[in-house]
Amino acid sequence: MPSFDFLDLSYRPDLQTLAVRWLRAVTFAELQQGFRAALAMGLARQATRWLVDVRRRTELDAVPSRWVAEHLLPESAAALAPATLYVAYLLSPMRAHELRRDAGLRDATAVAQAPAQLYRLDTFIDEGPAVQWLLRQG
Repeated sequence: MPSFDFLDLSYRPDLQTLAVRWLRAVTFAELQQGFRAALAMGLARQATRWLVDVRRRTELDAVPSRWVAEHLLPESAAALAPATLYVAYLLSPMRAHELRRDAGLRDATAVAQAPAQLYRLDTFIDEGPAVQWLLRQG
């Protein structure tokens, strides 16, 4: 598994959860590279619970958010089918506020949380409730 200065990937066998922790702001290319690595690890472990921690990422842009919602997560969900992919996004309070304020980010979030998606995604400010939500799934 490759090593990155912008991402920590780990699998928690006790929780059957893939942890995707962004360590700093990233470029769109780094975001794609990191999420592709996460998908590879998720497939290798058949991990259908993902904890995505974006609290250290400061960039707020709807384009990468839409790519995750419309491309990466549907591709990941299809690869893990017939199991359902559950994704808990762990946000900073500032990012949570921006998701509500910014129209582009709000739209990307709505796409990600649409019932028609092959995956389920929810957002959280605290890690405890995020992990509890994941553990209640599947």
